[in-house]
Amino acid sequence: MLTSPQDLSRTAGWRTLRIAALSLSMLTAGCATSAQDGVAPGSAAERGRDLAELRCGGCHGLGLYGESPRSPSTPFRDMRRRMTALTFQQRMTDIAEGRHYDMPRIGLSAGETEDIAAYIESLEKP
Repeated sequence: MLTSPQDLSRTAGWRTLRIAALSLSMLTAGCATSAQDGVAPGSAAERGRDLAELRCGGCHGLGLYGESPRSPSTPFRDMRRRMTALTFQQRMTDIAEGRHYDMPRIGLSAGETEDIAAYIESLEKP
């Protein structure tokens, strides 16, 4: 039971602190995934990551760490260090035409290729 103005003040202070903490946790909860991999929700990089998980992840390592599931497939993080955007576009053309090592032909639109390129570009170690 509250018996003095100081008790009331302490209770209001704790309530304000709890509300602030809850608000902060709610704000950061929605950003947890994007903060982990550096991909902004709704961006070309997010679309590229989602597409890469479906079309490329069986052979290539897609994240910041770990190896590719199929050797000698290059992890995406290494592609980022090895290729410029122009080199990547040429490589994707080669893949689409079946002229790149053991890779199967994969039908990607120009927009999908750009999204995957945006995801690869986003791969930077934190």
